[in-house]
Amino acid sequence: MSTLLLKNGRVIDPSQNIDRNADVLIKDGKVAAIAANINDSNCEQIDCAGLWITPGLVDGHCHLREPGAEHKETIATGTQAAARGGFTTVVAMANVNPVPASLKDYKKIQKLIDQTAVVRVIQAASVTKDLKGRDLCDMATLAAAGVKIFSDDGYFIDRAAVLYQALKLAAKLDVTLALHEEDTSLKLYWPTAYEPLNEIAAIARDLEILRVTGGKVHFQHISTSRGVELIRRAKQEKLNITAEVCPHHLTLTAEAVYSQGTDAKMAPPLRTKEDIAELIKGLDDGTLDMIATDHAPHAEDDKNTVFDLAANGIIGFETAFPLMVTELIHRRGFSPMWLIERMSTIPARIFSLPGGSLLVGNPADICVIDPNKEWIIDKRQLASKSRNTPYHNTPVKGKVIRTLIDGKVVYKDY
Repeated sequence: MSTLLLKNGRVIDPSQNIDRNADVLIKDGKVAAIAANINDSNCEQIDCAGLWITPGLVDGHCHLREPGAEHKETIATGTQAAARGGFTTVVAMANVNPVPASLKDYKKIQKLIDQTAVVRVIQAASVTKDLKGRDLCDMATLAAAGVKIFSDDGYFIDRAAVLYQALKLAAKLDVTLALHEEDTSLKLYWPTAYEPLNEIAAIARDLEILRVTGGKVHFQHISTSRGVELIRRAKQEKLNITAEVCPHHLTLTAEAVYSQGTDAKMAPPLRTKEDIAELIKGLDDGTLDMIATDHAPHAEDDKNTVFDLAANGIIGFETAFPLMVTELIHRRGFSPMWLIERMSTIPARIFSLPGGSLLVGNPADICVIDPNKEWIIDKRQLASKSRNTPYHNTPVKGKVIRTLIDGKVVYKDY
């Protein structure tokens, strides 16, 4: 494999507490050295002056739709979008067809990933068969084959007894359950359909089950201030939990529905400015561990209908990082190290995923970023097969310039 030298960049690696100007030497697909003024005339060199060099971003929660809904997204188009967004590893949810509830179906999906993915894809298995929330998947066989993440995301496990059984087994197998926390009975009852109560009640119930069963739970796309409070208290009590928040819940309020319509419909729904403030506080103090995209592509017909019937979710691979650089670094003053840690190092560590570090000897999964590049999000120019975003025509500051996996450039802006 060729040798590549990234010159004169600002190297930011939270895993090693590195934030300094340096060069990064890549040999045989691995990080070979990080130092000032590396000289190697026998390799390709890329001038990164004014740019950041970071570990590739790691997304712990996305939807690739294949197999079963290729008209919305494919593994190829989704991972191309991920590469453009700086992501080198993504975790794909189980709401595909067939559902990866058995090792046989899991392997079918893994074969598609191996054939067409541009970035590293970790496929989550489902918790229950067909995502129905009734019968558990073949968790033991899947875990024995190396599967570590199980999720029915998009669906709340409404039967407490089923979650109890799943957590007891997950604790024995040392795997993580990633939970979508919206109480179905409340969500389907019109007066409470979009209320914070849906999320709060679900988190409260599941924390109590976890106290009894043990095991590890990851709470997905937290959106409410009260949800943050419940998780904070549970962490203080040393329950084995982690949690994520999405860019849309950090940047948009429910008022976006009036201007963006169904493109601003998601589950959980957008909340208030007060919720955003508490989410950011929770992200800063470690109550919320990471930022995940919840990339959820939908065809035009899925959104082009009355609000209550429209599909939930937005695409996020290509917008997540620039939105976070703009909102959290440029506007709110958080450091680049702080953001990279929550979008790369921490998710990689929590889920034991590839990436998240530029440690010498590690695979060279790297993101090169122009933090000051000003541009306007244009949904027509995105790599994703779908266009469902509320951020069309939004000005942002910060852009991924190159994405490398194993030292190979899989995306280049210019």
